[in-house]
Amino acid sequence: WQVEEALRMLTEEHRVALVEVHYRGRGYADVAEQLGVPVGTVKSRVYYALKGVRLALEELGWTDAF
Repeated sequence: WQVEEALRMLTEEHRVALVEVHYRGRGYADVAEQLGVPVGTVKSRVYYALKGVRLALEELGWTDAF
């Protein structure tokens, strides 16, 4: 549930890019075509989404001590 909460803290654009690329396993080019944006934009959104999820999880009490 904490991962879901962290995903909710992202902007819609970042969440969609992250879910499509990492959870659904779609390629950057495929997602870019679907969203009508350049591939670099999808890569950037995924990068910043991952940073955002990490920060959100840290705020929720998660650590890298696993």
